[in-house]
This record gives sequence, structure tokens and C-alpha cells, in this order.
Amino acid sequence: MQTRMEWVVMSLPDATRSDRVYPLLQNLDLENLAFATLQGTGETLNIEEMNEDELRRLVLVNLARLSVKGEWNGLLTAASAGSFNVELTSGDDINSTYSLNRIDATPPYGLYTGNNSASSRNEPMFMPFIAPESSTVDSIVVDIASAAGSTCNAVVAIYSDNNGVPQTKLGTDATFDATSTGQVAQASVGTITLVRGTQYWVGWTRSADVSFSWKTGLPGAWFGPTENLNSSWIVLWIASGSDNTLPSTITATDLTPRGYSRISVGLNQ
Repeated sequence: MQTRMEWVVMSLPDATRSDRVYPLLQNLDLENLAFATLQGTGETLNIEEMNEDELRRLVLVNLARLSVKGEWNGLLTAASAGSFNVELTSGDDINSTYSLNRIDATPPYGLYTGNNSASSRNEPMFMPFIAPESSTVDSIVVDIASAAGSTCNAVVAIYSDNNGVPQTKLGTDATFDATSTGQVAQASVGTITLVRGTQYWVGWTRSADVSFSWKTGLPGAWFGPTENLNSSWIVLWIASGSDNTLPSTITATDLTPRGYSRISVGLNQ
């Protein structure tokens, strides 16, 4: 004799019809439902008895989302731009005279800048920084310490971060005439929008195999692995396969640690 098992589907006892959670999320699937969207759905719900059914639905949808996506943002921790909690002073908070963010020298990667210089190189180089404020970049500022003997541009760009390595160029290249010396700002950088407390990368190179010198600071903190305890590498990353140009996207396996000087660079935001 066989016994057939049947599932009886029942809604919550005396549950009211959903007028928020399901209507707002009905066109989304669990795989593509972001925590921020779910968070926005529930933010206006008051914690009171009349909203109990909607609160249960919100928890149910989030658990289903986590099961499908295999990640726990929104349950164990709140979703965020990153795991850092570095609080840097914003130029908006102090005297407006001091508006240049020295991203080569700010925590957690930067050190005392000094007044040094280093020869330019063909390979693209990269160092990380934490955005001190949420805003668009008005200009990128560098200093050419000694001029190129023939036509050559210094090239700088900002990149997004992907798990601790540079990934995608934001905006466009900032180009500087390396046949002239001194501090110069380049406002033609496209649209670069930074979020306070988020990690980004600055990349730089030269447009031709022509020597000039950047103003630089002292080597900063290490930010990645190396081969042994005797190594002096990992002051910055260099990218292979794209000499004299900054690629639009970075392949992580093309990056190699090196001990060259980091350029002095600032952002007007």
C-alpha cells in the first residue's frame, strides 16, 4: 500500500494582501535582486503590529535572495562600498583654501611626501587611495620636476577597485605636457565620481619613450603580497603589455609588484 504525500499551500493565518513588498519587487528575480533594492523597500515600514505581515514577507524574500546568491550582505553585515572605515578630512569641511586632496599621501597607504623626483617609465604604474569625499573630480594635479627633451605627455587616470586591484578606468586620461616643468592641473578628465571611504587607484605613464621626471614622495605602505621577506617590492603595481598607454581595463594577472617611487598627485573635487 502506497501513501501519497501532498503539500498543502497556505498563506499566513489572516494575512493581509501585500501592498508594498510584493508589488514593488514583483518584476525582479532573486538572482538579480540587490540588497539596496530590498533595503529601500523596507525602509519606510514602521515597526508596528499592523505591518507584521509585510515585515515577514521582507524577511522571507531576503532569506530566499541570500540562498540563491550565496552571499550574506544584509543579514550578517550591511551592504557597503567596502570593508574600510577610513575617515579622511574633506575639503568641504575646512577653509576652502585647502581643497587639493593629496591622494598619494593620505592614509592608509600614503606617507610623508618630501620633495623628491623620479624618472618616468614606459610601463603603466598604479597605487591605491581612499576617496576623502563624495563628489566629482574637477581636475587632476601633478608636478613635472624636470622636462622632457622632446614631445611627450605625462598621462594620469583614475581606476575603480576590484578586490584589491585596479579594474576599470573612470573618466578619461589627464594628459600633461611634459616639456614644461612645475605643478599643473588638468580639468579635461571626463566624468569621475568618487564615493567617500571607497578604494580607488591612480595610474600613470608617459606617452612616448622620452625621459622626464615626476615630483614624487617617499615609498608608502605595502598593499599586497610579495615573494619573500627580503623583497623590497609592492610599493606599486606595474602592468605589462601596454607601454606608454593606460588601458581602459586592467587584467589582474598582468600586474607585477615593483619598488619604484610613487608620483605626487592630487585631486580637486
